[in-house]
Amino acid sequence: MIHMLSTIHVRPGKTPALLDLLRDRIVPILEGKAGWKLLGCYEQRVGRLNTLVDLWELRDYNHFTAAFAAYKEDPDYPAIRLAIDECVEQETLTFMDRRL
Repeated sequence: MIHMLSTIHVRPGKTPALLDLLRDRIVPILEGKAGWKLLGCYEQRVGRLNTLVDLWELRDYNHFTAAFAAYKEDPDYPAIRLAIDECVEQETLTFMDRRL
């Protein structure tokens, strides 16, 4: 298993919309169709405001590529992509191996 940390800088005022988008449209695709597991979605309280951090569990690095390809093939993807662009300023993905 590997973990993927997604750090999302959200446009001011768009956090509720992005959380709805994640919960209702993105997570069902990535968990249900692609097999990722969302371990948690957190809102940063100290540091940069308007930051969400998602922690995902994946089988391996290839799982990311295959799942993302399946996500992009979903019929709802073009509309999701537009909604993401309205809410997100920047996203950084970090892949991690568990050591302890």
